[in-house]
Amino acid sequence: MNPTTTHQPSRRTVLPRLLNFLLWLSFCAMAGTGLLLAFRLPPGSRGGRGLSALGLDRHEWGDLHTWVGYLFILTILLHLALHWRWLWHVASRKRAWPMVAGISVGLVLMLLLVFQPVKSRDEGGQEPQQGGRGLKHGDSRR
Repeated sequence: MNPTTTHQPSRRTVLPRLLNFLLWLSFCAMAGTGLLLAFRLPPGSRGGRGLSALGLDRHEWGDLHTWVGYLFILTILLHLALHWRWLWHVASRKRAWPMVAGISVGLVLMLLLVFQPVKSRDEGGQEPQQGGRGLKHGDSRR
């Protein structure tokens, strides 16, 4: 091999490496923003009132955390699509049903959470707040 020739990586190796690097960066960003939100910009009385990091408040960090999560989901799906044959070969050496069952349970869990019905906290039997101040349980206005 001639030492003056440079080795150009093939497309087959560049894409997985780039994808793995994006997975690593998005994981680190998700972990970092999640820990920042949990411990440095906590919810409640201090979390939403005046605290910021790098010029972003808790809500803005939460938005960033969400978008990084979407990037992570996208890169995971691309990674699985890129390595589908290897995954199928390794996971289904003897039987395919465990892999199909695992994928099915994961998809059902995700869909149950995505389509979970949501409701206002006021629907739980509590009176809606009036004028910015709600009534405490047991209080009445006369």
